[in-house]
Amino acid sequence: MKQKSKTIIFIIIFSLINPAVARAQAVLQEIQQTGVLKVGIRKDAAPFGYVSGVEWEGICIDLMNEFKENLEQKLNRKISLETLETILDEDTEKGRYRSVANKRVHLECGPNTIRKNSPAGVIYSERFFITGTYLTMKPDRRLIVNPDGFMEGAVIGVLNDSITQQFINSRYQLAEPKADQGASGRETAVKDALAGNIDAFASDGILLVGEALRQGLKQEQYSIEPNRPLTCVSYGMILPTNDSEWQKTVNDYILAQRTINKITDILTRLAGTTPLIGVTIPAADECSGL
Repeated sequence: MKQKSKTIIFIIIFSLINPAVARAQAVLQEIQQTGVLKVGIRKDAAPFGYVSGVEWEGICIDLMNEFKENLEQKLNRKISLETLETILDEDTEKGRYRSVANKRVHLECGPNTIRKNSPAGVIYSERFFITGTYLTMKPDRRLIVNPDGFMEGAVIGVLNDSITQQFINSRYQLAEPKADQGASGRETAVKDALAGNIDAFASDGILLVGEALRQGLKQEQYSIEPNRPLTCVSYGMILPTNDSEWQKTVNDYILAQRTINKITDILTRLAGTTPLIGVTIPAADECSGL
């Protein structure tokens, strides 16, 4: 009896000293109690997350609605999906990593490049999407911009503090990178590239096409080069640390749904037969060994 009392006291003290660890163990329990799945999704990351009119749209909306149904079966109760906006600025409450670490959301779904070292308080799920680095430009700039060459003097737009920026700086050392940042960085850079203010903008292929479509551009108004990814990129969902049960629940769902047919079906539903599929399949074929 004395030993049991010591154990209970230890658990209470440990919970008081480490409240984040104690709270993090209860995601499934919280959903069971509240009947709400809180998912963070960005509005500036078409085709993963964006708003059309007043409605959320995107790959993540489709995936999370199915995940909600999966949870309903697992927990044997009705669950509602609450979509909360997340952003890239981690100095704000809506920061995508901060939102998960602080339990504002249960997970974040979006184009989150899986890095070797994740930020404090979060981990990445299994990959749910593969893409790669491409360049977007005015069609006539294809005569100038040669991704297989040194691109000496070419002005290449990148997003500040991104893996793509690191790649461009390393691969094309004779080019002139121009960094954009903030939630509107990709929108601004795509506009600059297609206006000829810069020679090209480098980013993930799926996001380049998604932004072009979001801006209402026709396929003949822009070019995506080359015809294969320059690098391979894997996306994962952002999950809290110290919650193995929740991590397994999310990863089991992803592994069951992670097929190229699943993604192309979603893209077709969202936008019909579009360049989104044309840039997704080559990247999946080139990078599927990751």
